[in-house]
Amino acid sequence: MKPNTPLSIRRTSRLRTVAVVVVTAVAALGLPVQAWALEPAPSAPPSAPAPASAPPTAPAPTRASQNPAASSVRTAEATPAPNPVPTASPSPPVTGTAPGAIDMKALNAAIGTNGAYMGQGLKTRLAGSPRSSASSAVAESLQIESTWRAPGIQGLDVSGYQPTVNWPAQYSMGARFAYVKASEGLSYRSPVFASQYSGALNAGLIRGAYHFALPSISTGAAQADYFVNSGGGWSPDGKTLPPLLDIEYNPYSTLGNTCYNMSAAAMVGWLKDFSNRVLSRTGRLPMIYTTANWWSQCTANSGAFGNQPLHLASYSTYVGNVPNGWGTYSVWQYSSTGPFAGDSNAWNGSYANLQKFASTADGAVLKPSIMSTGDVVAADASGALWDYPATGTGTLGARKQIGQGWRGLRSINVIDWNADGVLDVVAQWTSGRVNVYLGVASGGFSAGPVLAASGWAGYQLTIGYWLSNSYFPQVLTRDDAGNLAIWRNSSGGGVGAGSKISGGWNNLNLTMVDFDGDGNQDILAQDAAGIMRQYRSNGSGSFIAESRRTVGSSWNQMTSVSVTFSFKGYAATGIMARSRDGILRYYPVPGNSSWGASTIIGSSWGSFLIAGGENINGQVPSAPPSPTPAASPSIKAASDVVSAYPDGSLYRRATGAGVLGSPVKIGAGFTGISSVHVLDWNGDGTQDLAVQTNAGALTIRKGLSAGGFSAPTVLLSGLAGADLTFGPWLKSSKYPGLVVRRPDGVVAFYSNAAGSTLGAPAALATTFARTDITMLDADGDGSQDLTALDNLGQMTLYRSNGSGTFINENRALLGTGWSVMNSISPARGFTGSGSTGLLARDTTGALSYYPLAKGVLGTKKALATGWNTILIAGSTTIIRQQSLSTTSDVVRVDAGKLWAHPANGTGGLKSPYPIGTGWSTAKTLHVLDWNKDGVPDVLAQWSSGALSVYLGAKTGGFTGPLSLASAGFAQTTFVTGRWVKASSYPGLVGYGADGALYYWANVSGGALSAPVKIGVSWGGLKIAMTDFDSDGNQDLVAVNSLGAMRLYRSNGQSGFISETRTTIGSSWQYFKQFSSTSGFAGAGSKGVMALLSNGQLSYYPIVAGSRWGTRTTAGTLPSSSVVSMATSAY
Repeated sequence: MKPNTPLSIRRTSRLRTVAVVVVTAVAALGLPVQAWALEPAPSAPPSAPAPASAPPTAPAPTRASQNPAASSVRTAEATPAPNPVPTASPSPPVTGTAPGAIDMKALNAAIGTNGAYMGQGLKTRLAGSPRSSASSAVAESLQIESTWRAPGIQGLDVSGYQPTVNWPAQYSMGARFAYVKASEGLSYRSPVFASQYSGALNAGLIRGAYHFALPSISTGAAQADYFVNSGGGWSPDGKTLPPLLDIEYNPYSTLGNTCYNMSAAAMVGWLKDFSNRVLSRTGRLPMIYTTANWWSQCTANSGAFGNQPLHLASYSTYVGNVPNGWGTYSVWQYSSTGPFAGDSNAWNGSYANLQKFASTADGAVLKPSIMSTGDVVAADASGALWDYPATGTGTLGARKQIGQGWRGLRSINVIDWNADGVLDVVAQWTSGRVNVYLGVASGGFSAGPVLAASGWAGYQLTIGYWLSNSYFPQVLTRDDAGNLAIWRNSSGGGVGAGSKISGGWNNLNLTMVDFDGDGNQDILAQDAAGIMRQYRSNGSGSFIAESRRTVGSSWNQMTSVSVTFSFKGYAATGIMARSRDGILRYYPVPGNSSWGASTIIGSSWGSFLIAGGENINGQVPSAPPSPTPAASPSIKAASDVVSAYPDGSLYRRATGAGVLGSPVKIGAGFTGISSVHVLDWNGDGTQDLAVQTNAGALTIRKGLSAGGFSAPTVLLSGLAGADLTFGPWLKSSKYPGLVVRRPDGVVAFYSNAAGSTLGAPAALATTFARTDITMLDADGDGSQDLTALDNLGQMTLYRSNGSGTFINENRALLGTGWSVMNSISPARGFTGSGSTGLLARDTTGALSYYPLAKGVLGTKKALATGWNTILIAGSTTIIRQQSLSTTSDVVRVDAGKLWAHPANGTGGLKSPYPIGTGWSTAKTLHVLDWNKDGVPDVLAQWSSGALSVYLGAKTGGFTGPLSLASAGFAQTTFVTGRWVKASSYPGLVGYGADGALYYWANVSGGALSAPVKIGVSWGGLKIAMTDFDSDGNQDLVAVNSLGAMRLYRSNGQSGFISETRTTIGSSWQYFKQFSSTSGFAGAGSKGVMALLSNGQLSYYPIVAGSRWGTRTTAGTLPSSSVVSMATSAY
């Protein structure tokens, strides 16, 4: 996702003009490589019958439109000032509108058994109010062919009206996801929700729950709670879609009008209230189901929800308009009549994308580079391509660069060329080449078809849906000889051979637009005298035989004329026109062959090539002022503190005097990310952004001198769960490099030799598991160092030599107790030029600054509170995990520190990390789940004879210890496990100096019971507990001084089976210790791990048939360690 992404509205089946005003400026995109070439003949189009009426010279106008004055309308700047931003601390959620006097008894009676369903209001509206094709601007029709399917992954939505869905049949038909109604208002829960929800899952579908909103009866938060409590939750399991809010036409007369008698402001507040409560309850913003028409009518076309996925209802083979704030849809409800049960839907993407959508909380909101047909897209004199996002209310937002290298062009047109719901760019070069750049739903462009390799230099183009029944747009050309021709686009690829429509169009400037509102595109033709005439079409490729109406004069004062759609209001058509003085105006086209009142949009547009056409009517003034201010990048200095908020907004705060400045919003759409970093990646003096996504991609967004950022460029992938830090690791390099700590503990450096791509990784260390790293010059020697915060909260300094490696020395301890911090970022220049420090946030949300000089941390300075949910640039959010992952993990004590070696599940060990201190007097260690809470614990036998259990906590560390014995176990050899089959908790089996074998039961996950004697003469034997014969009972294996291992099978009731003991191994005397384990080599596996004196750890699997499998080496441990290997299965 890209920051500051504008909104987008797609074309409809009736109103086909989607030309966007495009301005060319410097872009991060560049010129795509052509995908394939189709070469229309450059000669004049073939002859065709003459038009019914040649272009007339002076018919009488019904209303002449002079170049309008600006005195009566408000002037909007081309680059408006930013909106107000929140304070340093997060703001509380917006509360909903209090309910009015609602007759709940009557409402509940109207709701009935099944309640309302997705699209009910729309279907009722369409069935009861048929509209003529002349006035319809929305692609919503009640029925389509039941066999037609929209592009994308198929799905369905159901409610109580489909009580018995054959889910396997839906799956076999191609459905891969489903939404199930859970609740409505505050009183209705679907009686079939549970069966539908589980039925979809059991059939292999990814499923989610939806709530039908009745916003006037309660606050949004109250309905959100009711929804979540009724089944509308979410978990990142890859099987659950995000909660869905169905907000649409009011289906109940008892609740008033279409908008539930609520104002647009109240409706927007209610939606925010609902969304924020769902986010706080589930960790994810809900997807919103609606129609473009209802959204415009009832929220005043609000653009405030673009960071939430969109589920769009549009019953047609065209997706139609997308509501304000969204670039495209995530799910399209395209039919209520099949092919699937309930309503038929399509996911906008691949199945892998759908699985990711169900697995990550970022919502996967698609934001293409050009989000709306109302956007002004334009190329500047330097070749940069810019997008000025339409707000939907007649103004433009802050521009963003979407391309570069756009010089040598005659015209630019923005349209959905391949009908995939994403706007594309058609480029006509002065060389005569014409090619398409296909918009990518997630941002940027890909190489599209070449419409003409050459020969089109002398053509004026206008592009739109000239053939009203066409799925794809067509190109009309007017050549220098005055011939008008059509070039058909039948597949979203290339165009066919040109076909002449008529002649006599010499020296006319042509614009395709539905000027009379009949659903067919017309031609507005402006002659040299400035007279503009209307040529109405019949929608099938020809003109209506009639006298041509004059619809304006003085249009020769305009140097650019382009069609725009939804610039000012839902489904609104208009013309963007630039006059010779560089002023850009908007002329509404109401659809009655006349003009609405014009509005000045901005000035100083003279040097731009505006998308939707070409520069016309003479030379554009030379050396005009830029329509944007002088260099003013979004991030002013490297010392700025940049942060991302949960809604995706990006803010910066100036620093330099040891305090945080006021927040300034510099971007949006920053959701689904795990870290963001400020750096000058390409050394151009402007600060850039490096963004790490939750999925593990690392992208660079280059800062633009005039503000904003370029489209993201992917530098690296596979970084999910990794910790990143940037800086000049190579002292001699002009550009910053990247140091990565991966989850396995490997630390590597990636060079940035030219300010563009990354070099190959160079390993720096391998033992940094569960360690947070930060790069900065900690000792002031001019070389970058790393601070390393380990799992225990100890911060250590790793100094570098400036040449890419660490200095070989004893590591200095910078501090302890840092485990309360969940974000640590480098702070360069925070208190002034040359200062260095750390910006740290604790678990309460308090933000502090720690100065760092000459390798010593200074006194903490408190900065702010309430930063709990804010992602601070320079750091990922540090999440404390439980100390041990499974009871298969190995722990050891080395120099008093307790280390964990997690099992990798395939018979080996991962990189170790510390989990405790003060363990120097431990004699033996055992990993087990003593209290059966699902979190592994550590049982320690101390040299004093005491026994204690350290209970693992899910959030990291241990609680307790729980004392099992204060003394008496100094000479006891024991193992742990569920010796009695009926027991729920693991106990102890062992012997003391007298050789008698005892069992100590653990009946409640707490204290030990009194010992029960179960054998004699066990002295001197090394033992382990495992179910060797796979009968469900734990056995003992015992090794004597000669190394013979014998099996002592148990009866599961605390005793042994009376039988001759089988020898199951030899030469076991060479092992320092051994222990049984389960799950070490995968689910269901069991075996014995054995440790040699040299630290080599071997794994002996126990396989089917009560025999040993092939031994493998599991790893190497320090030979001086006290080691506990995992105990038996229980």
